Amino acid sequence: MLNRTLHKERTIAHWLSFDEPESRLRKAMKRERFFKEFGASEVQHIRPKPSFKLAALAFAMTDVDIFESICFKRAASVLSNNKQFQNFNTSDVLKNIDQFLEDHLRTALSWTEGEIYWAAISVEFLASVLSELQEDFSESQSEESAVIRFLFTVANRIESQIELDTDTVRGVNINTILDIFDEHLNEMRSELPPEFLPERLLLVEGQTEAILVPLFAQLHGFDFIDYHILMISGGGANQVAKRFLSFRESTRLPIACLLDGDAESQFEIISQHLQHKDLIFSLPSGEFEDTFEITRFVQLLNRYLQSMTGESAPSLVEFTPLKKEQFPPELKRTQVLNRIWREKSLGDFDKVEFAEFVAQTIKTRGDVPFDFSSMIEAMKDKWGDLP
Repeated sequence: MLNRTLHKERTIAHWLSFDEPESRLRKAMKRERFFKEFGASEVQHIRPKPSFKLAALAFAMTDVDIFESICFKRAASVLSNNKQFQNFNTSDVLKNIDQFLEDHLRTALSWTEGEIYWAAISVEFLASVLSELQEDFSESQSEESAVIRFLFTVANRIESQIELDTDTVRGVNINTILDIFDEHLNEMRSELPPEFLPERLLLVEGQTEAILVPLFAQLHGFDFIDYHILMISGGGANQVAKRFLSFRESTRLPIACLLDGDAESQFEIISQHLQHKDLIFSLPSGEFEDTFEITRFVQLLNRYLQSMTGESAPSLVEFTPLKKEQFPPELKRTQVLNRIWREKSLGDFDKVEFAEFVAQTIKTRGDVPFDFSSMIEAMKDKWGDLP
């Protein structure tokens, strides 16, 4: 029973995480028997509480605000071409919420057929799986539990604030449901993962930036959690450019990109496709190690060397403090560090481990390198209005 519960939690967590709808749909279809057995008697007899349907609808409507209509067209195509879903009737699902809901979405909100289809399948899928999870979820301690608990809480608030019939939710004001959803989302945002309904994206090249940039932002009074920023590590400049182009086609969210100073071609590609709400930054100094003032950088390095423990501890190879003269400005600091580390029989310099050490060491805004301070201040100027 526990394994089955975890399976369902992870399936729902995939559905609720930030990703193009088609990708989430394919992951859910691969994992969840609801899709595999759609139309079977077991599924047909699932009767979700009306409040679950409304919570699922509120999520779908928020989802539609985030992604472009082409994304929902692609997702609908996946299901419409699947024989198991030939009898899926969007109108029937939405009429169970309100007989005029589909017309409201199409006419008043100018939703496309794909967006309407997505709302219907979200209601059918999420409400059904949440109903199955209801009894077993209370003991869950999984990482996925926060977003599911959020939907349960929204459903409970809907149920307590609105009179609902046991079999239908006809006549409920959709704006009221959205208000309840948004109110609770704002209250619980700090407990939810950044992948859940973000409002801004930041693409960075690697893990070092992913470790340090949120801390630098906090020291500048610009907490990514407060501003609903999802940071995504691209795995190199080429991947940042590819992800930016993909997200720029699929999402309506503002996007910022951070590149190393040598990623000139990727900077040019991204710059050509920026929208007014987007940002792009290049570290003029090079990589993150190059951004620190040299005296401060050497201080951090020496403290880092002294802190190392284990078989490769510097004390076992005669620790000698580093000096700033060892870092000529014409060379990348990582090149110098790799040579020094090898000379000390420490292998290659570990950028990620050093970044983690720096994150634990610096405590004030004055410790943030100028290049990163400039970037964060520009983000504050562009994105600084709280939603």
